[in-house]
Amino acid sequence: MSELDLIVVGAGPGGSNAASVALDAGLRVAQVDKAEFPRVKPCAGGLTIKACRALNLELLSSLRAEFGSFEFNLWEGERTERSRFLHRSEVLSMVLRPEFDNTLVEANQERAGFRFHPGEPVNSIEWQGGVFRVRTDRRELTAPQLIGADGAYSLVNRTFAISKPKLRAVAVEIVLPRDQVEGDPAPVPCFDFGAIERGYGWVFPKDDHWSVGLYTLASGVKDLRPRLAGYTAAKGFRVTGDPLASFEAHLIPLGGYRLRVPDVPVYLVGDAGGFADALTGEGIYHALESGRLAGEQAVRVSRGRGSHRAYYRRLWRSVLCDTLLSYKASGPFYRRLPLAMRALWHPLLWRPLVQGSACGATLTRSLLLAGFYFLGSLADPKSRQLRA
Repeated sequence: MSELDLIVVGAGPGGSNAASVALDAGLRVAQVDKAEFPRVKPCAGGLTIKACRALNLELLSSLRAEFGSFEFNLWEGERTERSRFLHRSEVLSMVLRPEFDNTLVEANQERAGFRFHPGEPVNSIEWQGGVFRVRTDRRELTAPQLIGADGAYSLVNRTFAISKPKLRAVAVEIVLPRDQVEGDPAPVPCFDFGAIERGYGWVFPKDDHWSVGLYTLASGVKDLRPRLAGYTAAKGFRVTGDPLASFEAHLIPLGGYRLRVPDVPVYLVGDAGGFADALTGEGIYHALESGRLAGEQAVRVSRGRGSHRAYYRRLWRSVLCDTLLSYKASGPFYRRLPLAMRALWHPLLWRPLVQGSACGATLTRSLLLAGFYFLGSLADPKSRQLRA
């Protein structure tokens, strides 16, 4: 009999959230990650309301800023057109990803029944004799259940062939400390759609720095460093020293909504399955929510109250619906960006999306709300005069 109930491969937000849920129920959990912690992790670090609600751990200690408004722009040349602002309380929370990931791990380390093994790349994973055998250079871990939260190049996914993401987006980012920048060129978060082909630029302000980056669905884009430098300058940043000194890039698997449900109790989480929003590149919500669901199902299975297969059905209630819809919409959206942005700014679409985001709704629920708005406008002609 194994001395563990669950092994979690990967210590990003999804894996740590899953571990936290399992620990709450008294399961014995081991978590392993190839990186030493705190680790370098390029990420804009913006958490939506729905992401915060999916988090099973305390967020306050990791907060770097909170915003009730943001810019949503169409970028033409080196300027923005038709800026829109969203005014709500705490719509977007900012964290620094290396710090955030480490805080989640440290919170779990204070719990009984938890082991953390950083700096240990997993060499092999086998299902043998009713348990998973996870081997690193230092140890072998065994448990009857396994969660794969090991990112874009997931060994868990390759081993059990669960997901086949359709596309990999590219995101590049720099961190600009406030003491190296003149003035305050970006006081609120902004999204500049069209700042790069089939993508957007972003600026996320935090307490002592800005995160500035580009996201693109286009393959084979070259010169990302000078493109990011040009975008940074166009946004008004005057930086002392090299603005690209902190340049980082990473891939985001997208379109992982077609899953082969495994025969053994293994759960795929976050980027490991290609669960992310293709329109925006947001992956933290999908990681946290899939991690929460995986942890809950692992508890049920451990207590003999269900099958691991139920996890993959539950994913369709939130994570996979958004993954599918955003992937299908991303192609036509970015191919006809000016038209798509005009449609997006129409009150009958903008208003429910704004309200849905502010209330923590998923993309699927926000679009359903838009449908109700549209049907209401047909019934009441005066509502067509609504302004966002």
